[in-house]
Amino acid sequence: MNSLSLRFFKSTSLVLAVFQALFLWLLHHLIQSRIWPATQPHWFVPAYLIVIFTPITFYLLWPYRSAAILRRWTTYLIFFLLIAGYLGFRDLPALTNDTDLDEARIAGFVIPWIIAWLIGIPLVRTRLESTYWRIPYKVFFRNCGRCYLTLGEASVFVGLFWSLLQLCAALFLTLDINFFEEIFTDPRFAYPATTLALAIAIQIIDNNDELFQTVLNHVLAILKWFLPLSGAIAIIFSIALIPKLPTLLFSGQRIIDSSTLFALVVFNLLFFNAAYREGDTDSIYAPWLQRVLRVIPPLLVLIAITGLYSLSIRIWELGLTPARYWGFMTGIFSVFFSMGYGYASFQKDPWLKTIEAINTRLLVVIFFTLLVSLTPPADPFRLSVSSQINRSINGLTMESTSGALQYLRFDSGERGRRALNGLAQGAYDIPDLDKRSFIQNESKRMLALKSKKDLKSGGGSATPDRYREWRSQLKIVPSSSTIDQQLEDAIRQEFLRSASMLDPIGKKIPSPRLIFVDLDGDEIAEALLLSGALRGDPLQMRDFIAFKISNGGWIRWSSGQWG
Repeated sequence: MNSLSLRFFKSTSLVLAVFQALFLWLLHHLIQSRIWPATQPHWFVPAYLIVIFTPITFYLLWPYRSAAILRRWTTYLIFFLLIAGYLGFRDLPALTNDTDLDEARIAGFVIPWIIAWLIGIPLVRTRLESTYWRIPYKVFFRNCGRCYLTLGEASVFVGLFWSLLQLCAALFLTLDINFFEEIFTDPRFAYPATTLALAIAIQIIDNNDELFQTVLNHVLAILKWFLPLSGAIAIIFSIALIPKLPTLLFSGQRIIDSSTLFALVVFNLLFFNAAYREGDTDSIYAPWLQRVLRVIPPLLVLIAITGLYSLSIRIWELGLTPARYWGFMTGIFSVFFSMGYGYASFQKDPWLKTIEAINTRLLVVIFFTLLVSLTPPADPFRLSVSSQINRSINGLTMESTSGALQYLRFDSGERGRRALNGLAQGAYDIPDLDKRSFIQNESKRMLALKSKKDLKSGGGSATPDRYREWRSQLKIVPSSSTIDQQLEDAIRQEFLRSASMLDPIGKKIPSPRLIFVDLDGDEIAEALLLSGALRGDPLQMRDFIAFKISNGGWIRWSSGQWG
């Protein structure tokens, strides 16, 4: 290799791409071989993130690769991922052949990190270009466009690159030649091919200012014309929403899915930025249309607050989950952005000038909020498990308690299962003895299940209306007996869990019966619920659920067929 080629090789990002491929292959080999530290999620997750995002950060900031501040920030990035990853995943078990990776937990860490990284890259690039922290909005806006378009076009480049390789392999397979398929699927080829293709694509795209400006102009020119349409939708929806607000506020009803409201706000904010661009907006819309568009941001405030209130009711009733955590965060920032844009819409010309400061400041807040969410104090999974434990203990109904326990068993990973095991073993202080007994029994039942498919559930058809209809047909034997509230709650819980058995749809069944009879000889009557379709030959057997009094309250005792 001559000196010119050597200088070119060193001056490009290809060397970094080779090292990135080497480390990715090494991690892949360690995980496949089950060799420490790749068996420990709290080591290999941050290692993967570091190996993937550190080189891509340098690819996007290649002109400033020699800057001391960039190297210092990269060091901070690596240490943050190592510490946050270790603290976030240290409770996960080591990987073995029979260990399932907690994919939801890992995705809950990786996705916020990616969003934070996407916000941070334009901020860092602007800081490197400006040499001070008073960020010029025009520079920041252009850097956002440059980074996102570069990543998007580079992804298309890599996708087409691999599509051609797959086509090549498929063509030779038609001739019974599998050489190329074996080569292309070998990690020793796949990793360097991908990293080199990505590095080359980013370098080509980022160095072509004319291409970048042309693509950005086309994208923004298209998006800006969606603003009148999305704004019209917001206006029409607000007109329809306002009459329903008293019902929402005073009855606590969730009249609409909050995610739909937040999506409307986000789309409008996106299109406002496409129209405003870098601030040169004098000739984008006709004067009358600009005046109409000033009405939209105040309406977005109303829509965002309505969505946030709706979601808050949901969290209050059903507890916190990671999805509701991020929905709540989205609602908070939707309110802040829409309030800021509402304030900007009432300012005199230039049109919406104030959103420059609003965008930069709130994006910095979002960036740090996302980073904080990756630490234990603000971890959505930890907060969700704590919320569901509290809901299971303090729930007002058995349905609420059972729903919380089901979430801990199936939707909260290893942390939730450990909490559920603690509830089953009585590790939590529950003063109400009846409640404690129910929680322990229900927790043990949940732990015994292998998947959600094992739940005896009436599914979406186990509605309150269906229960009331079934309950109205329930005959009590002897007729002088009464059903107290605790037994009523226990029966309702069983119906919600087993509606398809107790009330099979499409079958002619006799009326359900609740028989009070002493089944265990302790001179205290148990409650025997007979329901469902007749079975056997002759048809005389029915499903039964038996309830008995324990610790002063009714609990599920046994179940089966009675005939």
